[in-house]
Amino acid sequence: MKTLYKIILPILLLVNISCEKGDSHYYNYSTETQVFNGTIYDYLKSQKGVYDSLLLVLDRLPDLRAKLQNPDSAYTLFAVTNRSFDLALEALNTTRSLTGRSNLYLEDVGLIDLDSMVNRYVITEEFDTQQLKPFIDGQVVTSTKNNYKMHIQYRVLEASGFVGGGQQQLIFSDTNNSIFQRYWQRVNTSVVDQRTKNGIIHILSAGHDFGFSKFTSKYSTQ
Repeated sequence: MKTLYKIILPILLLVNISCEKGDSHYYNYSTETQVFNGTIYDYLKSQKGVYDSLLLVLDRLPDLRAKLQNPDSAYTLFAVTNRSFDLALEALNTTRSLTGRSNLYLEDVGLIDLDSMVNRYVITEEFDTQQLKPFIDGQVVTSTKNNYKMHIQYRVLEASGFVGGGQQQLIFSDTNNSIFQRYWQRVNTSVVDQRTKNGIIHILSAGHDFGFSKFTSKYSTQ
C-alpha cells in the first residue's frame, strides 16, 4: 500500500502543477492587449493586401494621413478593409451603368465628400473594449471631421451555450444626425483592441459597405 501511495502522490502533484500553469497561461493570453510598435498609419502599411484602398484614400487626404502618422496624437480607427471598398464600388458602378454612366474609382471621386466619409471612421479619442464595457447603451463619440456623431456599443457573443462567453465585439453606427436608432446604420467589428503608439484600431467586418451606403448614393448620378 505504501508503495502504491509513493507512486500515485508524485503523479497527483504533477497534474496539479500542470493545471495551474495551464490556467495561468490561458488567463494571460486572453487578457493581453495586442500592441503594434508604430503608429496607426504604420500598422495599415504593414498589413499587405488588406488596407490598400484605405491607404490610397489617405494619400488623397494628407491632413487625415498626417493625424494617423503623428505619434503624439490619440485616435480610434475603425479600419475598413479592401473588401468593403470593393463592395461600395461594385454597387456604385452597377447603378451608374444602368443609367449609361461610366465607372468611377477611388481616384476619381470628389475630395470633399470622400474626406467627410473617411473621417467618420476616425474618432478623436482612444476607446478600447474595457472603456466601453460599462456602458450598456453604448457611447456617442465624435469623429475627426465636423464634429460628426457616431456611436459605439460593446457586446460579447455567445459561445458553447454560455451567454457572454464568446468573442468581444463592437457595434459601430453612423447616427445620420438622429437620436432615433431606427435611422442609424450599423456595422460589427471582426477584431478589436489593436493598440498602436498613437491610438487603437478596431477592424470592421469585411461585409461592410464603405460609407454606410452614402458613397453609392452620392456618386451614382454624378
